Amino acid sequence: MRTLTVAQSVCAVLLSAACAQPTEIDPHEEGGEDRSAVVGTAARADNTHTAVVSLHQERARCSGTIVRWSAEGDKVHVLTAAHCCSESSPLREVRVGFDLNDPSLILPVDSFQNHPCYDDRRLSLNKEYDVCVVTASGAGALNVRPIPLASAPDGLSVGSAVTLVGYGNTPALNTIRRRVEASVSEIGPLMIMTDQTNERGGLCSGDSGGPALIPQGGVEVVAGVISFAPGDELCDISGGLGRVAFPGIRDEFLDKVLAGEKPTIEARLIQRRGITPGPVRDTTIASDQPDQRFGERVDLLVGTPPGTGAVRRALLRFDLAAVPRGATLLTARVGLRLVSKSGPGTISVHRVVKDWDESESWASFGENGFDPTPAATAGTATASVEALGVISFDVTELVASWLGGETDDHGILLREDDGQQSRLLASEVQPTYASSRPWMHLCYLPSPP
Repeated sequence: MRTLTVAQSVCAVLLSAACAQPTEIDPHEEGGEDRSAVVGTAARADNTHTAVVSLHQERARCSGTIVRWSAEGDKVHVLTAAHCCSESSPLREVRVGFDLNDPSLILPVDSFQNHPCYDDRRLSLNKEYDVCVVTASGAGALNVRPIPLASAPDGLSVGSAVTLVGYGNTPALNTIRRRVEASVSEIGPLMIMTDQTNERGGLCSGDSGGPALIPQGGVEVVAGVISFAPGDELCDISGGLGRVAFPGIRDEFLDKVLAGEKPTIEARLIQRRGITPGPVRDTTIASDQPDQRFGERVDLLVGTPPGTGAVRRALLRFDLAAVPRGATLLTARVGLRLVSKSGPGTISVHRVVKDWDESESWASFGENGFDPTPAATAGTATASVEALGVISFDVTELVASWLGGETDDHGILLREDDGQQSRLLASEVQPTYASSRPWMHLCYLPSPP
């Protein structure tokens, strides 16, 4: 937990990349109501949430919550963030206690299971489905009451209060469990955002995987899993958490894993592989070059070049043939890499209503080839655009209509009508950008529930 001061930058920083190495501090704070020594902090030392624990890799730590005992009775299941659960740097132990440097019990990690739809290959998506269940053994002597999971509906909305708990950083490199009251600033089906401006405090590195707690039915429950903090190392802008009650997290993953069942949920990544179209088709159309075909370009242009009245739009289509018939779609997201932009603006996604290929031109496509009502929007107001980074769009409803046969799948059109131009990477072959070619990420149940 951290007290925060002046807002700095708005680049997305994953807590996994900033998880602090455990460092001893002195003196220790004791008691649930003692305030931190940092001036203006809202974070308090917390010795009441004994089910909140620290999880340790060789050089990094995260937080987590004991949410259930195993059927055998000598193991516990710990809910944490998926970016804390890595095959390359595996979790070794769970430390139970107020101070992670003086734990009452150390439990060896037996196994972990990440959400099947968590994908750490793209910097834009490893915030979604960022949940993991860790199983630790040797808990026979443990006297801790697990904290249950929130059920849908969780009742959260903008302005709702949540309690964040974890072993994250303070300016003194904290080693004790802390808590802070936070306010929900944005909320979506998968994500909860909290306001950390104006010295409100909130989550920071080392808190990853810790809980956001709310009352439900007279019981304190885990409503969120701490995931990331947009901003610099001060963690003074906002906090991001996975939303536990989302059916694709609670019903289809957590409940099944905790019951010893195998989740049936699946993920699919559809991505441009190189110069040849393959599973992704894309091109640019330009009003000032109405007969020109741009299908062989390695980039896509959207908007208006400064000082001109020309209009550029981008067309993309992703091959969904590999998605099983009858699949129940949970989420769908499209992403591209933004490599240059003339100024701030908004790019909108529109449903294409006619067939096309990469030989399409402005003249052949026409003005009636797409639905003028945006299907999804990303821009400065939604924080989906990162400067010279990845831009992504939630297209769940649109893709669901394609899979369900309600509308024909002719792909999407990208449009920017505010006098700016964006250049998006399409089929660049440089290894540096290979993972950021146009992609669509789907999370679904292969058959109806």
